[in-house]
Amino acid sequence: MELLKTKNMGISFGGLKALQKIDIKIEDNELVGLIGPNGAGKTTLFNLLTGVYKPTEGEVYVANTLINKLDTYQIVALGISRTFQNIRLFEKLPVIDNVKIASDRYMKYNTINSIFRSKKYREEEDKSNKEALELLKIFDLDHLAHYRADSLSYGQQRKLEMARALATKPKLLLLDEPAAGMNPQETKELMEIIAKIREKFKISILLIEHDMGLVMGICERLYVLNFGQLIASGSPSEIQNNDTVIKAYLGE
Repeated sequence: MELLKTKNMGISFGGLKALQKIDIKIEDNELVGLIGPNGAGKTTLFNLLTGVYKPTEGEVYVANTLINKLDTYQIVALGISRTFQNIRLFEKLPVIDNVKIASDRYMKYNTINSIFRSKKYREEEDKSNKEALELLKIFDLDHLAHYRADSLSYGQQRKLEMARALATKPKLLLLDEPAAGMNPQETKELMEIIAKIREKFKISILLIEHDMGLVMGICERLYVLNFGQLIASGSPSEIQNNDTVIKAYLGE
């Protein structure tokens, strides 16, 4: 089943073509990497897939639904969630509340229930707390549930972003440089976590990453961007030996 498909997708900012003629497909339960030199357009592509930007050409489909004109919250409802290159948490809120906020649309009580703290409200809040703690446990953050998000280490904040993204119950998770700023041990643990959540939640993952050890170690397929265009796609071994890719990274 195709979870995501783009056809000749592109975007221009004034006269600058940031992305053009992008054709990618993500199937059910795939782990796919998106790589390329700095400035190639990787995060711009994520912004197009999640409604932050609207394509100026081409089409984007999520499970056969055209999403070109949809807002971000509508795309999330279709099953797409993401993390960010620069961490974006609710820093002054507790860790557990950062996760619960992402699952708000699944809460089944109304304003009156919340004002009077009704049985329905208490049941839904208890359920939400349990689900949030289960997600935090995957990332070894459950013991920090009631600490402020800005008290966490950099690596822990990265993990919290991933837990928050999973709280939306996505079918496709977009990870934008999750290993950025991590040391080798943290990166190794992250590889294990990504494999674990893919298996546990039966989701697909599209991963932007500069750490080639991580990318080559867990991704089944790779897309390579350079100057806003796709220059290659294939298995990790095919990409490693692709002359066009090597030139893009290392020059002629």
